[in-house]
Amino acid sequence: MRAAAAAVLVLVLALPTAAAQPRRATLELGTLAPLTIRGRGFGRSERVALTASAPNAQRKVSVLARPSGSFTARFELGVSRCTSLTVRAVGTRGSRAILQLEPGCKEKKPKKRRGPG
Repeated sequence: MRAAAAAVLVLVLALPTAAAQPRRATLELGTLAPLTIRGRGFGRSERVALTASAPNAQRKVSVLARPSGSFTARFELGVSRCTSLTVRAVGTRGSRAILQLEPGCKEKKPKKRRGPG
């Protein structure tokens, strides 16, 4: 009987903790040129600083999330589908998200040339 009461007590205490967990912030790619990133799960009207890093360039923008916690950020940076890219977002209320894109292209090997003969 005590074991059953203890199990019920543990379940009751665990419910508020599970319900109080914040939504997880996420980033997704919109377009590549210009680079557009969509964010979701950030705090209501939270100020979010984003940094986009490509092999030869880095750009920063700041946006204000909508009351729903979503936003769209545009960077003055064009990247191709063959460029690796990392976008980091940090909100003023502690929300964080990272988007990493790896190139979907394979490097072409130079063709071997035959000599005269």
